[in-house]
Amino acid sequence: MDNIEHIKELARSAGAIALGHFRNVTPTWKEDRSYITQADLDVQAYLREALDAAYPDDGIVAEENGLRKLPRRGDRTWVIDPIDGTASFSAGLPIWGISIALVEGSRPTGGVFYIPTVGDLFHTGNDGRVYRNDRPAQLRSPGPFHGETSLLIASRLHRHYTLSRDYPGKLRNLGSTVAHLAYVATGSAEAALVEPVYVWDIAAGMAMLEANDGTLVYIDGTPVDLAPLLDGTRMPQPMLGGSREAVAAFMDVITYLPGC
Repeated sequence: MDNIEHIKELARSAGAIALGHFRNVTPTWKEDRSYITQADLDVQAYLREALDAAYPDDGIVAEENGLRKLPRRGDRTWVIDPIDGTASFSAGLPIWGISIALVEGSRPTGGVFYIPTVGDLFHTGNDGRVYRNDRPAQLRSPGPFHGETSLLIASRLHRHYTLSRDYPGKLRNLGSTVAHLAYVATGSAEAALVEPVYVWDIAAGMAMLEANDGTLVYIDGTPVDLAPLLDGTRMPQPMLGGSREAVAAFMDVITYLPGC
């Protein structure tokens, strides 16, 4: 990712815009039955203008209002989720954030995720390492499941999945898909189960997982390819992210129930 310090500062500035709305918003429904607020629109407008000015030849894909700008040359696309976790944001809960990723071709090559309420800023970029608040961070070391093993879960786990009764660990949902992936990529949990979402919900977190030699795959084991998703298509299946060993282990204890 070009000039990672610049992108981190954009995320912090966007976070300040969002904080100006926090706990003072009235969400409305979008066609897909997810929430949108004025904060989402204001943050997206700020980031689009800033990225367009700094990288005029690059494409931009963002969540709100179908924003799709194709690259003028090359295959670089900035992927923005102005507020990942809008439902949590609207409820006054603290885990939501600003997500900015760079996708080149089909792969995410850098990502920044900033949670203003708790001050956590995650990034990977120029040097190929992953950082939480500018300190290098790694995936959790692989090993057998135990009582403190943590799986960050999809919010509708009860509707679409069953989990083996033999799994001894914990389940947590924080309210933000990118937060889940970023916390897994930096060692706060073993893995994350992600529902079929959109490219802006995973691009930054996927960049961090892959930079730490982790993986994000569909529930059937197929690798996630971002290129066909840059038009705003929803993912075809749920995903699991974490170390390769953790993902393989959780594949054995999670059953997906499509259509439920």
